[in-house]
Amino acid sequence: MRWNIDPVLFKFGFLQVRWYGLFFATGILLGARAITRVFEDRHLKKEDAERLTIWLVIGMILGAHFIHLAFYEPESFVDNPRRIIEIGVGLASHGGALGAILALFLFCRRYRLDFFRHADASIVAALWVAPWVRIGNFFNSEIVGRPTDVPWGIIFERRGFTTPRHPSQLYEALAGFALLAFAVWLNAKYRDRLRAGATLFLLLLVYFIIRFSLEFFKAYEAIDPSSPLTMGQYLSLPFLLLCVTALFISKRFRLWPLLDAPP
Repeated sequence: MRWNIDPVLFKFGFLQVRWYGLFFATGILLGARAITRVFEDRHLKKEDAERLTIWLVIGMILGAHFIHLAFYEPESFVDNPRRIIEIGVGLASHGGALGAILALFLFCRRYRLDFFRHADASIVAALWVAPWVRIGNFFNSEIVGRPTDVPWGIIFERRGFTTPRHPSQLYEALAGFALLAFAVWLNAKYRDRLRAGATLFLLLLVYFIIRFSLEFFKAYEAIDPSSPLTMGQYLSLPFLLLCVTALFISKRFRLWPLLDAPP
């Protein structure tokens, strides 16, 4: 299959609407809708969910942008400092997760709220964003996979490729929807039984296991192909270590015994 779609959906004068922006906005709007419902399910204040949404979106975008620059375009800080203020160009999902968590921490400090209770609710809603962003990456013909001979391989003509590659963006999108379904199920069945913070670390653990695994299908970026791991995998390792420590070693969050209360 050949893929050469224009990343610009339509133009109106100087205004451009891009496919990536459309899908990104879709994920944010669905997440914003979901966060209020999840907060109510967990007996948290609806008004806090509405205020927190803005904090999370800003934190996610800023974190994704600056982590992208730091690890994928470090030369930009010296050679092209204008990139620092080009917020919408270049986003790293690891930075998005880190930025959202930091924004949540600051929000909870500002309003004197329990961080882990609100983090458990927020991550269920935040997972709506991930798969839609990857669909946006596919329409941008970016973050492509490695060369392949599988029947569903795609030739990304806009990138100048002439041989099929793994549609790694779609792999991550499908995995993202599966993780979202798991998060919704977890919230419905165990929200009142898991310790505060366990939902956060469990969902992050599953996400970064998926992310680490799917990186083996992705082309190398910002790192030499001779490296045993990609940049995305190196960035995933600290998250994986933190989550494993929290869930299987820390007495406060650990999953064994899995539940505090009987069903």
